[in-house]
Amino acid sequence: MASYFYSSFMPTLLCAFFVIQPLEFGHTKALTNVSCIGTEREAPLKFKQDLTDPSRHLGSWTSEGCREWEGVKCSKKTSHVSKLDLRNPCDDLESCSLGGKIHPALNELKFLKYLDLSFNDFVTNKTRMFLTSLHKLEYLNLSFASHGHISNQLSNLSSLRYLDLSRWNWWEPSLRTENLQSLSTFSNLKYLDLSYTSLINPKEWLSLVSMLSSLEFLLLMGCDLEDASASLRINFTSLIFLDLSQNSMNSSSPPWFQNFSKLEHLDVSDNDLQGIFPTIILENNQWLTFLDVSSNRMEGELLKNSSIFCNLQVLKLSSNKFSGRIFDTKDGALNCGRSNLKIVDVYNNSFSGHLPNQFGNFKDLQFLDFSQNSISGPIPDTVGQLLSLRMLNLSFNKLSGNIPKSIGQISNLEVMDISNNQLDGIVNQLHFAKLTNLTMWKIYSNGLVINVTASWVPPFQIQEILMSSCKVGPKFPNWLRTQKKVSVLDMSNASISDEVPKWLSNALSSIEQLDFSRNMLRGDISRIIGKEMPLLTQVSLSRNNLSGKIPNSLCMSNELSLLDLSKNQLFGRLPQCWKKSQALLEWISLGDNKLNGQIPESLCHLEQLKILGLHENGLDGVLPKCLLKLDLVILDLSGNQFTSRIPLFGNPRSFEIIDLERNYFTGDIPLQLCHFANLQYLSLSHNNFSGGIPRCFNNFSRM
Repeated sequence: MASYFYSSFMPTLLCAFFVIQPLEFGHTKALTNVSCIGTEREAPLKFKQDLTDPSRHLGSWTSEGCREWEGVKCSKKTSHVSKLDLRNPCDDLESCSLGGKIHPALNELKFLKYLDLSFNDFVTNKTRMFLTSLHKLEYLNLSFASHGHISNQLSNLSSLRYLDLSRWNWWEPSLRTENLQSLSTFSNLKYLDLSYTSLINPKEWLSLVSMLSSLEFLLLMGCDLEDASASLRINFTSLIFLDLSQNSMNSSSPPWFQNFSKLEHLDVSDNDLQGIFPTIILENNQWLTFLDVSSNRMEGELLKNSSIFCNLQVLKLSSNKFSGRIFDTKDGALNCGRSNLKIVDVYNNSFSGHLPNQFGNFKDLQFLDFSQNSISGPIPDTVGQLLSLRMLNLSFNKLSGNIPKSIGQISNLEVMDISNNQLDGIVNQLHFAKLTNLTMWKIYSNGLVINVTASWVPPFQIQEILMSSCKVGPKFPNWLRTQKKVSVLDMSNASISDEVPKWLSNALSSIEQLDFSRNMLRGDISRIIGKEMPLLTQVSLSRNNLSGKIPNSLCMSNELSLLDLSKNQLFGRLPQCWKKSQALLEWISLGDNKLNGQIPESLCHLEQLKILGLHENGLDGVLPKCLLKLDLVILDLSGNQFTSRIPLFGNPRSFEIIDLERNYFTGDIPLQLCHFANLQYLSLSHNNFSGGIPRCFNNFSRM
């Protein structure tokens, strides 16, 4: 569940908060130039000779002058080349990236102030120095641009104000930056990004960086800074932006965290910081607008004093050990009147108490995640005043009472998750009155009753609906007919005891995960999955009263991983069209039906199959030899009419459960079963075996 919010929703929402513009250097696609000095015109041409340029990004570098050259800018006063901006312009980086070796001719651009080669695929080495003479360089961006050595070329760049040598992740090739002692001489440096670069001695690096008296932006994400020791003498008083996330820092918060008098953005997420969070960071800093300490082991009643969060726009505390009441209020009102918060994420902590009644103070709130805590009481009616809200997650708490109708007024709401609480009462059309942007609705595991008219047309086009264990029936929800974008639908245990409508399979053309299990649906199963559903990954229709033959269309679903049609009234033979392209299919459960005939050998094409349940049917014939050569974990063929000997099994380490009881198997019990080290359950009763029980059965240690 959480993965959806953080991988899909959050990046879109947070992009506005992560834009960093510390210096006045712009990226322009086309630059208006005057003619360049001759030697400085030749330098880019030499640089171009050693490059690969699949998208002809440098195709304009052919004219006599460099006025029209892409990415090259000359000073209007001196005609010297002042700017070289070759940042990869494409979203698909590989198709547009420049490659090859960087020619040392770039050193001839002695008046260059701006150099951006980011998001390309250059190779650098110790013998081809290309930065050593660029004394006037102020902006250098080699982010995700090259791999090789670069450290020994930076010593003369004392004018630098902006330096970015980062990469996107730790497994990508990167520049080697193990020897950057020259950083201490960069007295003008304001921006430094070394994210995901390998630092030989992280403790020395942190001390070294703290000597940069003008530094305002520091990004050291994923740099293995495991030790944030209190003994380090570190001065970060000039910093505005600090990102130390993903560093496995395994200590309490060091004292130098308290020296951030100008800090606006602090990210120490995904570490192993422990102990009580130092609230002095918030109390002494009136500028802080972004705080992310998620995925640590921090403790304390951090939300006890709501006034310290009045200036924050982003507050992320998820996956820690914080406790205490949630936004404690005084006389029912927040201490700071109106809050500037846009994002509040305190998922997976131990916060308790009731939700604040003064939601009207959070006029700018767009993302609210209080899930997986111990918050109790009702959802206040004032939640409808959060008119900017796009994501509301209150799941896995102890909330009780009705859902307020005012929630239907949040017209910007895209995701609503209130699942796994103790909510009850009726949900009707008023709860959705203005929810035109709703794409995800999760209310499962509550005591809610859905009561909408048969003619109701929702104002939204939903993509994910999860309402298991809510009372939707007894009639089938007709409003689903209006929804054309549903990818995930879970109405299991929803008290529906109706005939499946003929229009349903057409409405589910975009479905990926489908669960109507534990209802009393009637009618032919082809009305649900009778047509090809190319995106289908999981389908569970078990514990209904569905009839008909298993549709061959399931053989066309190459993304299918789980198929559960057990406990219905299905009849006929098993589909014989299974194919190798269904490489993801791991689970087939067709037990407790009225199926007959033999097991098709095409099932053996499903090489990833782990669970096969065909129990309590009328299947007969001989087991295909290839079937038992699959790496099955659970095999249940009980209550059928299989005959002949049991063929030899395949991988003796995979099987954990084998149930072959109540069939007509003959011959000896296979001694090969003795080698099944992981076997936890074995039933061979009520067959026609001959001979004795193998003595080695006493060695089943896992049973």
